[in-house]
Order: sequence, then structure tokens, then C-alpha cells
Amino acid sequence: MKPKNVLLSAKQTAYEYFKRENDNLAEILSAEDLATIKAGHDEHYAALNHVRKVLESLGIPYQRVYQPYAAFEEFKGRDLVISVGGDGTVLNTAHYITDETPVLTVKSDGRSKGALCLFDATEFQRIIEDIVSDNHKTELWTRVEGRLGNKTDLALNDILVGPKYSPGAARYNIRFSDTEEKQISSGVITSTGAGSTGWYVNIAGNNGTFSRTAQELRFIAREYRTDAGYTLTKGTLGPSDVLEIRSLMNIDGIVSFDGDTQKRMHSFARGETIQMRISDKPLHVVVPQNSVS
Repeated sequence: MKPKNVLLSAKQTAYEYFKRENDNLAEILSAEDLATIKAGHDEHYAALNHVRKVLESLGIPYQRVYQPYAAFEEFKGRDLVISVGGDGTVLNTAHYITDETPVLTVKSDGRSKGALCLFDATEFQRIIEDIVSDNHKTELWTRVEGRLGNKTDLALNDILVGPKYSPGAARYNIRFSDTEEKQISSGVITSTGAGSTGWYVNIAGNNGTFSRTAQELRFIAREYRTDAGYTLTKGTLGPSDVLEIRSLMNIDGIVSFDGDTQKRMHSFARGETIQMRISDKPLHVVVPQNSVS
């Protein structure tokens, strides 16, 4: 069925960001850095313009929003959301989708790793035609839900509980299953399968990557005292499990959803508690027909 209410969720490029800060970029960037970010900007807009032209050629109406400046209202009632950018764009886009709206992820810069971007711009016409003809595959990517006080948010990759500043230490009480203990570390990451290829897998002692559709989460403490005798430095959450962390930090504790340092980073002061579990709202992602999650 041809989509009738498409939203293009496109990133702000590094060039656009720096241009907002200073009209004369040569004053703040080396010639090499300026050439690099300008090339990335040009490649992104070539990809974005290609996506727009394909949609227009197929008679598919769309609107466009910039990330990270979108609002929930702009995502309501859509029958397809297309993320054009990199992994950060996918994460920002996913934040606004809490229903079954399908998401198509397009990488717009060939130099980006784009682990969450499943299609290049050159593949866009084929996949959008498959969507129109109902000849496409969708996967349900597991998300982690974090309940912090009276607020609930979702993360596609991970939730970090830790110190606000990297030289600091996270002090907290962690409870999982029938075990509870106090810990001091650099923080605790709770990861989904989608996030397991990123931050999680680079933490010492991790248990490796796992499927984006797996009904599990994995948590791991970073840089803790190895002689402290901790028993909850890592673990796996199933569908009925809850991981609870209570802050023992006075002023500098934080909770960050998907690595955000602005809108989705929250203070986590002494006595505050976050509960994390598998969300009942997975992200519906359009994937290649031969995809193995």
C-alpha cells in the first residue's frame, strides 16, 4: 500500500552546526577539518535530495523535520518514518515513535559506521517500491524502558546510570533478582541487542553482541574495584525481570537515554530510583528481505 503520510527525519550536519556558531568557519576549524565536514554535508544532502526525488516521482507526499529539533506531535499519525543520517539520527527518531509506525533507516554519509542504518541512498528506490507493493520485511527491535520517578522513557540502544563528569564515580545501590548490593564504579550500562554492537561490547567483561529482536537486555558495570567482591557487575534481563538502581550520589549523578547529553539526560540525585525492563513497545523497522537480526 502506498504510504500517504510520510515523515522525513533528517539530521543536522556538523557543517550546519558549526555554521550556526560562527559564520567564518576558517577561524575555528583547520582547512582539513573544514573540508571533511563540508564533504559530509554535501554527501548528506545529495542522499536526502535523492530520497525526496524518489518520493516525489512515486507521488508519495511527505514532510520533513530536523533532528534533534523534532517534537512528538510531528510523528503522530504517520504511516512511515524515514530516518536519513547516521546512527544518532536513528536514535533521535526512535525516541518520538511509541506506536507501530514503521521506520526506514537510510545512511546518508558513506564514512559513517551507521550500524543502525540498513540501507544506503542508492537502495532507496528499490525498498520504497517494495513498501508500496507490500513486498517488504519488518523486524521488531527490542527497546529498554526506564522509569525514573514519575517519568518513563524508552531507549533503543542503552541507558547509562553514572556520574555527570567522567573523573567522578557513580555510587549506587543495585538490585536484581534476589540480590542487592552497594557499588562504586564508573557507571552501569543496560543495553538492548541493537545497542550491543556499540558501547556495551567495548566494556571489559561484556558477554558479546546479541540480536536486535532478542527479548533480553544485558547490564554491565564499568571500571569497578575488582577486589570489592561485587556479585552484580553484569547480568541478563528476561521479559519479566526488573533491574533497579537507587542513587547514592549527592548532586552529580545522571541517567542518560541513548547517550544523550541534553534533552534525554536527567539528574539522578541521592534517593532517586530508576527501574529498567524490556519495553512492550518495540521499534518496527523495515529491514532487507534477507536480513538476519
